Amino acid sequence: MKIKSNNFNSPSFPKETKIKPHHTSRFAFNFSFLTKESKYNLDSRGNTINKKVRLKLLERIYQLSQEDIVRILGLNKKQGLEKIPEEKVRLRIHSDFKSSNRYKECDDYLWVFRLANLGRVIGKKNDNIFYVMSIDASFDQYDHGS
Repeated sequence: MKIKSNNFNSPSFPKETKIKPHHTSRFAFNFSFLTKESKYNLDSRGNTINKKVRLKLLERIYQLSQEDIVRILGLNKKQGLEKIPEEKVRLRIHSDFKSSNRYKECDDYLWVFRLANLGRVIGKKNDNIFYVMSIDASFDQYDHGS
């Protein structure tokens, strides 16, 4: 005996599956691979990243995520981003970042944005994703004169 129900319709599927494109015109920031060195990360045990630096970091991330990437890359290094050869920066890249193959997917350079006179943020860039690698509030990870 078959039971029929007037309240149930079989599922219907669209003829064409629509996949929304990934939004790449603005930066997204990822802190998953911040260095393990407490001097350069957000660990509360470190003493170089104080409340002023944290607030400025939040402000800059907000600013940088509001603008189109092309515009940000066209700004001067004090307002936008600066690219620096990796060998000029004293930074131990998080081992999980390298083992996950994200390192290979990123640009060959490190990228920096400034936190006014409070520090600078060093990271790797893969299209619109900015992986924050280090927060240099002591200005000693690379020669800032170069």
